Amino acid sequence: MKARPGVTLVEVMLAGSIAAISTLALMGSLVVIARVSRENTQMLAAEAYAWDTAWTWLNKSYENLSYSDEWHPSAQGAETTISDADCHALNVWPGSPAKCYVRVKALTGEDVASPPHGVAGTTWKEIQVDVEWGPSGARKRLNAFATDARIPIYVTKCSIERGGD
Repeated sequence: MKARPGVTLVEVMLAGSIAAISTLALMGSLVVIARVSRENTQMLAAEAYAWDTAWTWLNKSYENLSYSDEWHPSAQGAETTISDADCHALNVWPGSPAKCYVRVKALTGEDVASPPHGVAGTTWKEIQVDVEWGPSGARKRLNAFATDARIPIYVTKCSIERGGD
């Protein structure tokens, strides 16, 4: 008997099962990639919102920045939620809106080794910003991540105002 050219049913089934396993592994990795991408998007959105808030507070007059060692939700003392229009990436959980917190601390020469901006002999205020987002029970805070990376979100303001016209 002569062998006939072609493939056997066993070879086809083996190739099909290898292709199915490869496809399932690829699909599983796509799910992980999508999750990591979503988390990175939320982290970058939270950081951008925090820096925008820090910039807004930095542009307030020095006298209008009251000191507080406690995180307070806003300048008015009311809870500040981040609206969907301001940052959609952080508001994907119904009933659990993202929040922004600000703290203003007074600093003097004893608090740090060298004053920021080269301004010696004066006090300045450190404006710290934190953002919280996620579903209730599994909230994330930007400064929790920033502390690990040693990159807190803060700016300093001196009592010397910028020159005007």
